[in-house]
Amino acid sequence: MFKMKRVAAMAALCAAAASPTAFAGWSGNVGAFSDYSFRGLSQGKGGDAAVQGGIDWEGDSGLYAGTWASNIGFGGGTEQDFYVGFGGSVGELGYDFGATYYWYPEEDETDSDLSTLEFYVGVSFSYFSLSYAYGDETNFFMGDGDAEEAGYLSLGMELPITEKLAFTASVGQYSGDEIERYFGGEEDSYIDYSIGLSVAIDDNLSASFQYIDTDIDVSGFEDDPKFILGMSYGFDL
Repeated sequence: MFKMKRVAAMAALCAAAASPTAFAGWSGNVGAFSDYSFRGLSQGKGGDAAVQGGIDWEGDSGLYAGTWASNIGFGGGTEQDFYVGFGGSVGELGYDFGATYYWYPEEDETDSDLSTLEFYVGVSFSYFSLSYAYGDETNFFMGDGDAEEAGYLSLGMELPITEKLAFTASVGQYSGDEIERYFGGEEDSYIDYSIGLSVAIDDNLSASFQYIDTDIDVSGFEDDPKFILGMSYGFDL
């Protein structure tokens, strides 16, 4: 059983931090993707497609909260995330910090303990964003109730090519005691990276393509490069 997951909301929240009043109020999003990858690793079963969606609220002050869900290939088949945070800007520098709770509602049915609380902080400037997320007990790796700490450092870029087309890239490092435990003591960190394109079809609908891979070289752990196609639709409520 594979036990890892994501903070996809992080990239959107870092981007929004540069203009905290731009999205004040309620909004929603739905999407379909050929795979669900979190920090370089697939969350599906054999590359299954993922249907995802969320609801967000943001106030004029920069305070925000939301929830997001996806089908997954472990822990009973469902992931539900809840997050709350605060974002703003100082000049051209955006900032963002908060917490995310990853909940697996059917985990009891699989006799596992996967739900995890993470805290995160991020900054953004121009086309770049930098973020760090930390969990004191990162249960979603092993799900055995004996989780230890792990942190994820990520650098992202979204570079406009035309008015509707953008080049995206990211690199991240996941490290900590739980990573070492997960890999059986062979490694205590790994690096993931991605490159891709995003296309704004209209004001609400967008498409994306990503190539994702990692540097994992651990005996018994298969990690193939991933090519992920996706469509997402955002709307005001």
